[in-house]
Amino acid sequence: MLIHRIDPASYKSAYDILCQAAAPTSDAVHPPFYPMWCLVEPGKTARAHKHQEHEAFVIVRGKGMMRVDDESTEVGPGDMIVMEPFSTHELRNLSDEEDLLFLDLCWEILPEAAQINQDLVKQDLLQGDFGKDGEKDRPQRVLITATPPTPNGDLHVGHLSGPYLCGDIHGRYLKMRGVEVGYLSGIDDHQTYVTKKARLAGLSPREVVDSNAKAMAATWRAAGIDLGHIARPNTSKHHVKMVQDSFRRLFESGAIVAREAPTLYCESCEEFLFEAGVTGICPHCHKGCDGNACEDCGRPNDCVDLLEAHCVPCGAKPTVRTVRRCYFPLAPFEERLRSYYDQVHMNPHLRALCEAMLEDGLPDIAVSQVGDWGVPVGLPGFEDQSIYVWFEMGPGYLAATQELVEKSGEEGGWERYWSSPEAQVVQFFGYDNGYYHSVLFPATFMALDPQIVPPTAFVTNEFFLYEGSKFSTSRNHAMWGRELLEKVPADVARFYLSYDGPEGEQANFTFAELTNRTRRELVETWDPWLSSLGQRLEEGFPDGLPGTGAWTSEQQAFFAFLQDTIAEVSKAYEAASYSGQRATRALCELVRRARQFGRTEEHWKGLTSRFEERRTALSLEATAAKVLAQLAAPIMPEFANRLWEALGYSGRVEDAGWETIPTFVPGGRDLKALRQGFFAASVPASEPVAAVST
Repeated sequence: MLIHRIDPASYKSAYDILCQAAAPTSDAVHPPFYPMWCLVEPGKTARAHKHQEHEAFVIVRGKGMMRVDDESTEVGPGDMIVMEPFSTHELRNLSDEEDLLFLDLCWEILPEAAQINQDLVKQDLLQGDFGKDGEKDRPQRVLITATPPTPNGDLHVGHLSGPYLCGDIHGRYLKMRGVEVGYLSGIDDHQTYVTKKARLAGLSPREVVDSNAKAMAATWRAAGIDLGHIARPNTSKHHVKMVQDSFRRLFESGAIVAREAPTLYCESCEEFLFEAGVTGICPHCHKGCDGNACEDCGRPNDCVDLLEAHCVPCGAKPTVRTVRRCYFPLAPFEERLRSYYDQVHMNPHLRALCEAMLEDGLPDIAVSQVGDWGVPVGLPGFEDQSIYVWFEMGPGYLAATQELVEKSGEEGGWERYWSSPEAQVVQFFGYDNGYYHSVLFPATFMALDPQIVPPTAFVTNEFFLYEGSKFSTSRNHAMWGRELLEKVPADVARFYLSYDGPEGEQANFTFAELTNRTRRELVETWDPWLSSLGQRLEEGFPDGLPGTGAWTSEQQAFFAFLQDTIAEVSKAYEAASYSGQRATRALCELVRRARQFGRTEEHWKGLTSRFEERRTALSLEATAAKVLAQLAAPIMPEFANRLWEALGYSGRVEDAGWETIPTFVPGGRDLKALRQGFFAASVPASEPVAAVST
């Protein structure tokens, strides 16, 4: 007889509860399941998770609320809950005094689990493929936001490669799927980096903002980034009022509290220090960072907790003064944020940041600063303080949306996107802005109005290095956006910034690598294939493109490849799984496969007995060119439309919509315009690539 008893000293933390093995670990014992005793302490929850095993919970003591996927029910002693592999489940102890004890039984049937997982992944892919052929309807409209840049200089290539280009690509794709799209960004007028720049340039902050805002708008246009609205806080008729009203409501409701707090002060400069005014060592990751937030780890700080802090203007070590300021405690929103994170799409890096902040305990965020640049707090006792610029941005997004809707002439205000079951919001931003969008803003919206529906997806990018180190406007270490766009057309820049952009990890930009990559792909692969197709059609079928005839199994496989490529690129353009890298690489693979297909199928030439198969081959190859035009349109709109026209279509490819199953180019068309060469004259010659340490 083997007996294994509960031992309170053997409990270990797992899934946010206490667990211990409930079976002997002797080699002589091989049970068909793995049992564990699990203890959920009063008020706690076994966090939501899923895994590949079948699982059953047997409740021994206490009462809880069990959730499996979308079903919830109250459970108690004697209840057994059985779950299939990969079902999301959590168990909450409903008592504030009594432990909830259950026996967890897990057993693995891997072939069955693998099939379930495959089915779920396939279903997820189909759900990403909305529209008439998808399994569920798309929202009627989507609001896309890209973080407003700091106007202390023009936009550099690092800016363009991130939220602005990615948001534009996603928006163009959605429009092709028949979705009404609102796309907005703005100018982050009230950043303290503006006052820093103004001080160095001998200008007023307003002069710096106005000059750089104009330059940024011109750069967006040059890059083909189609923003429906560029918000300007200092000239908006809604921004200041909406920000101040939101702040006042949160203060009156108790969500924002006033307290005496230690605050950094420079005796030499005679000013309080925060954001760009102070720098030091991050208290979380111990890397260099400025006040209020760390670019490296993404975590907020309160300035006074910076290590080795010093004043940026003069370099002096600051003193600490006590000042009555406003704080926004995040802890009351912990459970709602946890529930929200179960639903919102985000990448693992951002999700890890959110989980780390929850695990360490959500902090109180200072939302007022002593200073006169920014939106005044507008409450008695805080006449010398401005609203923290990043707290300003939450309601600022609502104000910008209000202006976007008014500009479009549509009915409704900001609620048209933020409080409608027919709409969704998707936000694009750099990881260094991740905490604001994933923690601070959702908590602000929860406190402001329960009718506000927070974003359904966050799409983030990492830093794009420039020749081995970070782009820096303040240090003038950058290739500027318009500098790049004077060297290559917008489509070529958009292709490369998508192909090598910093998605899941940092990437390094050099102009030499851009020229080499785009020549290899666009000039030496795409152009020759399209030109060869036009030439072969002109020589073999002077009366125009033939229709399909007899099919071989290889031709069937190529047509299936075209369908698979459309599904793959569609998935890459969706917010929940956005990847410009996957999309551009799939386009390049499409061209390579089509080029290879054309070469091998050309062996039918001269075989009169197989004329029907040759007709099919050329029709399929022309269809591949049509698929390329459609799939490339969100990234390379001008190229896509030139190719669309060369294939004999009128209008713009964007207006033709998105095909999930490719239709054939009509027979009889003269396609010799494919020989024109789309990129050769616009991409500089290749350059030697120097080794750069990253």
